[in-house]
Amino acid sequence: MKTVKIAVGVITKDRPEGLATLLTSYELMHRPDGAVLEFIIVENDDTPHLDAIVNAFQETVSEPVLYQTEPEPGIPFARNRVLEIALERGADVLTFVDDDERVAEDWLICLTDGLLSRDLDLVGGPLQIEASTPTTNPWQVAVLNYLRERADKNRRIRTAMTKAGTDHELNAYTNNWALRLDFARTTGLRFDTGLRYTGGSDTAFSNAVRSAGGRNGYVPEALVHDRLPLHRLTLRYLYRRTRDQSRNGVQIHSKSAFKVVSLALPRVLEAVVLAISSPITGRRSLVKAVYKLGLTDGRIRGLLGLKSRLYAPPKQVE
Repeated sequence: MKTVKIAVGVITKDRPEGLATLLTSYELMHRPDGAVLEFIIVENDDTPHLDAIVNAFQETVSEPVLYQTEPEPGIPFARNRVLEIALERGADVLTFVDDDERVAEDWLICLTDGLLSRDLDLVGGPLQIEASTPTTNPWQVAVLNYLRERADKNRRIRTAMTKAGTDHELNAYTNNWALRLDFARTTGLRFDTGLRYTGGSDTAFSNAVRSAGGRNGYVPEALVHDRLPLHRLTLRYLYRRTRDQSRNGVQIHSKSAFKVVSLALPRVLEAVVLAISSPITGRRSLVKAVYKLGLTDGRIRGLLGLKSRLYAPPKQVE
């Protein structure tokens, strides 16, 4: 049986503490039987800043650790650099998670088994939401609980689709992701660098895999813990991120004006009812109202052709 070579990819930017936590979870994770691993870490900067963290990780693992920089700013550029390195190194599988996450001990075994045993080309897996540090106020708790609720619901829906054999319709996101690299070799598929600051290049990649005849899937057992910093557990951040993700969805999937409006109007009405009732029903209602308004705002902006700059450098953020 051919030995499977797995490239465990990481892109990172200005998150040294998050990266250190992720690498610790890589140190502790179980390795698939018969697999050969390499870790590929790409810092999206023209100057390396993470030598100490990467060197400390290299001392704890027996596998090769490759560390490079990608000077061209933008998430898809860094992802493509990891992809190119993995291809050059002759890897069979490439994985991604985000640099502010940590993986479960059996994550890599489950994810790669789900990809290879079902002869899929691209797979994703679930997230479990947690705060990276203890919450300090009730609003942070309310946002955290709502995001946990949504992630759990998403996992249940996707697990049911997997059992029904319809998970090929799902997109895979690089917060928990594995690609069979022969598919990239054959098709030349890469992340869309035109989505430099908007986000959504992983969604576009999933769509491109299907368009090229590839098979997507979902692996419910391959769990990643998404560690949210406190500044992301605010109503303002929830609104902005939801708005920009919704806007990307409209533009990437080319949704019609009729569909956008038909989806937007009920969300606005629901948000108003939730906001009005929140003094009685509690913080969750207001958090949900903010989420619904973010969805609506994003869909309208997407319809108007306004581009997201969620991941632009700070001075360029709208």
